[in-house]
Amino acid sequence: MISRASRWAAVLLIVAVNEYATAAVPAPPVAPTRSVLDLPRLQAGQKAGEPPPALSANATKAGPAAVRDSVAWVGETNLIWAPQGSVFLALHQFPAHNATTPITTEKSAVGTLLRQWEQNGTAAGLHGFLYDNLDRDHSNMDYGRFPQLARVEYDAAVRQRGYEYGLARLFLHGAPTLGNSSTAHVAGPFWRSQTRFALSNPRLVAALYQQYANNHLYFYPEHRDHDADGHGDVFHANTPYAITSQGSSGSDQAFMHAFANIFAAFAPETQRLLIEKKLLMPTAQMVFRMGRKPVVKPEDYLTGKAHPPVFAQESLDVERMVRLAHALKPGDIPPTVQLRVVQEDAADPGVDYFEPGEAEKVFDTPCAIARVMRAARWQRRMIVSAEDTRDPNQQPLTFTWRVLCGNATHVKVRPLNPQGSRAEILIEWHERRAIEAGGNLFTSRVDVGVFAHNGAQHSAPSFISWLLPANERRVYNDQHQLRSIEYLPQDKKEQYVDPMLITPVVWQDEYQHDAQGRLLGWTRARGAAREDFTRHGALVLRRDAQGRPAEARTVRYVRKQDAPAAAPTLAQEPGEEILHYTYRDEKDLLGEAARKSVPKNPAPK
Repeated sequence: MISRASRWAAVLLIVAVNEYATAAVPAPPVAPTRSVLDLPRLQAGQKAGEPPPALSANATKAGPAAVRDSVAWVGETNLIWAPQGSVFLALHQFPAHNATTPITTEKSAVGTLLRQWEQNGTAAGLHGFLYDNLDRDHSNMDYGRFPQLARVEYDAAVRQRGYEYGLARLFLHGAPTLGNSSTAHVAGPFWRSQTRFALSNPRLVAALYQQYANNHLYFYPEHRDHDADGHGDVFHANTPYAITSQGSSGSDQAFMHAFANIFAAFAPETQRLLIEKKLLMPTAQMVFRMGRKPVVKPEDYLTGKAHPPVFAQESLDVERMVRLAHALKPGDIPPTVQLRVVQEDAADPGVDYFEPGEAEKVFDTPCAIARVMRAARWQRRMIVSAEDTRDPNQQPLTFTWRVLCGNATHVKVRPLNPQGSRAEILIEWHERRAIEAGGNLFTSRVDVGVFAHNGAQHSAPSFISWLLPANERRVYNDQHQLRSIEYLPQDKKEQYVDPMLITPVVWQDEYQHDAQGRLLGWTRARGAAREDFTRHGALVLRRDAQGRPAEARTVRYVRKQDAPAAAPTLAQEPGEEILHYTYRDEKDLLGEAARKSVPKNPAPK
């Protein structure tokens, strides 16, 4: 008879995510005698991920490795490369649970509760769970407190290639896993926490979601990304996919201990269903956030108090958390809110913004969406659906949308149906501001949280985040028409923007509109130098007798970086065409680019 822990260790579902779409495949029935892996088929046009070099695990030779003496080894003999998820699957076989192994050795009220519940048979414990350290024991959790927990160790072939260090992205384990890497990127212009490093790359965000959807959760320190005496809160997005701790090395340990206690406190049937339905991490996130000290009243859970991007150790109330976890009944398990952008405003490159590449999208994943407000317009609009959300117990759902971070007078959310499963979101431009009134921690981010309620419990939040660039000083008139944008230098902490998302420039644009508020063009100032641009973003070369643009050359913007460790710059270069403008009559100020020609001096390649 295969043990419960071994059975669930043998089942692993890979959720493949690219920047734009998600594919999930239900797990098949479990075979009792061998490991079972269920991998989704590749979507049309999707390429399989190539394995990292020189580690050639394959499905014909790899099989589960036995967990012995609370150690789960990972190496070529128990790794399978899953190209759909660009990840190695690590297969483990747990021994039967030893009933004499205590649930915890912690001498505290929490430890007393867990031991009492275990004795009563109402706490599931941590047999079949893994701890995965990815900083080479720099900041280990105190796993001695949790004797039932097995720790992951990587063999020499993995360690020699450095695959077991830094951000968790290459391995998924066939068992519920919590892990950490108490590291950060500390040098050069791209300094950042591991969390912000992941959130800056759509494929890495997809890896974080893949972990969240497969009973994995990792912990990282914010280091310099969320400090009142530094640059402030510089996160451009909020997600439920990881836990980021306030502070540097070692600050993550208290949070791993808190989550280990939460996992152990779930009732056996509740924990089994959470693991089976891959809702362990979303549910634990709900319990963790609901149980923190800032959440005094139930309604506080639907405010920003409960859902910052970074968590401080002093906010922990672990006893409250384990009591909430222990009380959760299988029929009350909440769903994971699944988000999808249905519609959003388009932006015109070279006119609304000058950054090359994708206009405003940073990433789309099922539980977190992120945008940068690059467009120079006063307001951005999007319609988001949560209609793909399904309750694990088939209960009807209602949805709540709340502004968790941002100036609420400039963020409007309007549900579009009685259940609230679809909503219109309007984000207006507003300046960098203190997160709390009178506080000294500033941010330029807007977070909208989406919660599902199944009649018994609220879910963990899913997020829609917008970053409003802190290096832009915008002026709008009373009709919300843009008058000017000054792009500020990076010499002040409060003007910092992430160079992986926004390429800093130093110039000022003054905009002109006609009597009907239609854009005519703008004048760009760099010191004493002035350049005029048409409403199409072309550089004016010649004007007619009335001063209207007659000829203009297209412009392209190129992100340049002299060296990998150098700060990028945005360069304005001549384009490939000359636009020739015509006008209907003397009153016409807009004109039309009726003809195009090739310039005599070609643009540089």
